Amino acid sequence: MTSLRRPVLLRQTWANIVWCHWPVSVEEVQSLLPKGLTPDLYEGQAWVGLVPFSMVNLRLPRPWGFLTRWSRSANFGEVNVRTYVRGPDGESGVWFFTLDADSWVGVITAKAILGLPYRVAKTSFTQTASSRRWSSTRHSDRAQSVLEVEVSSELARPAAPGLERFLFERYALYSLWHGLILRGELSHRQWRVKPAQLRAVNTEIVSNAGLTVSGAPHLFIGESVEVSIHPARVVRRR
Repeated sequence: MTSLRRPVLLRQTWANIVWCHWPVSVEEVQSLLPKGLTPDLYEGQAWVGLVPFSMVNLRLPRPWGFLTRWSRSANFGEVNVRTYVRGPDGESGVWFFTLDADSWVGVITAKAILGLPYRVAKTSFTQTASSRRWSSTRHSDRAQSVLEVEVSSELARPAAPGLERFLFERYALYSLWHGLILRGELSHRQWRVKPAQLRAVNTEIVSNAGLTVSGAPHLFIGESVEVSIHPARVVRRR
């Protein structure tokens, strides 16, 4: 999905993404959301994701891109804990409980501009021909995450209709900023994905966010996408 008319705030590449999701209690998710947001459900079920990926070549649009390179904040790892919501405008989007990233500049900027709950962390990514492994350790409370998966030999394909598209094809987020609910939108081509199998997982940052997950997760990986971030707008005031 792309947009030629909306102004662009940032450009970036998302790479090495792993989607790890569990079905969770609707009531539990609702209790953690701010007023004005409700869980977005698939067949009556709420979902929570542990989603690591590489942020690559984060940059301001021309002619200001050199400022991002100068700040050394263009490339970093991120591990987020998320769910899917309906906003007060009736639209769907992503709600982030936490976002752990190893970029001080990125963390400070995202918190100041959008109110996103970023935390500084040390992240690590390694891969082989058949596996991907992400880990993170948060600086503030030492909370950890680990996600290691075995990658399918299948060819990558577009997300299938139904649950896959519900979980992956998300082009907006909501955040809480000084009592305001903001909606930020992004654009990129559709994901190309393939399934994965779990080797190891540490869900400490999920439980620290107040969420209870158990059982085998829904696991996929995705190919890289070029992403444009558009300015956020207020959808609810205090």
